[in-house]
Amino acid sequence: MYPINMRLEGQAAAVVGGGSVAYRKIKHLVAEKATVVVVAPRVLPEIEALMASGRVIWQKSTHEEFRWRYGAFRLVFAATDDFAANAEVCRQARAAGALVNSATEPRDCDFFVPAVIRQGELEMTVATCGSSPAFARLVKADMEKRYHAGLGEFLAWLGTARKELLKTVEGTQRRQKLWRQAMKQEIMDLILQGRMEQAKDEVRKEISGAGAESSDSTGGDQGKI
Repeated sequence: MYPINMRLEGQAAAVVGGGSVAYRKIKHLVAEKATVVVVAPRVLPEIEALMASGRVIWQKSTHEEFRWRYGAFRLVFAATDDFAANAEVCRQARAAGALVNSATEPRDCDFFVPAVIRQGELEMTVATCGSSPAFARLVKADMEKRYHAGLGEFLAWLGTARKELLKTVEGTQRRQKLWRQAMKQEIMDLILQGRMEQAKDEVRKEISGAGAESSDSTGGDQGKI
């Protein structure tokens, strides 16, 4: 599998099914600002409540009645509890050019949705390629304990520091070298211990020292930092 992060704002996705599995899919799609069409004769009250967001449209029909429309969607989730129905949805949607995810058959999936830990702009994901979503949730819970919200806060600070470095240090290769030297294990250890200011001081010191050391070098300008 090739892991990617996909921007879904303004994109259309279809979720076939109206139960608890479908609800979890829809909830996350709405959070990413996708437009979601729900295909099901009946849906949970929780799904109906999501329609207030303006991003969820309920198509009250079976998958057989809806299948010819799958070409309008970037992603299609087959989220019923019927293996045969999900297989048919995947076949029809894939033939129409959509990427598909089956709730009942991992081998019929073009993509999997990992368990996600979000801390500000930092995202960490756990995926089992459909083998055991429950185990992915277990690993996620462990990661949430280990990697606290301070990582997201530190990343936000690094973003500001990076902008300042772009102004003061010329040459992409030189800036890359500075960051490689600054991002060492000791920094992570300090963050995990909650010693945020000390971690920032260490980064400042590394960048300042390495910057002085490399001031006479010729930095190329290939790629982006």
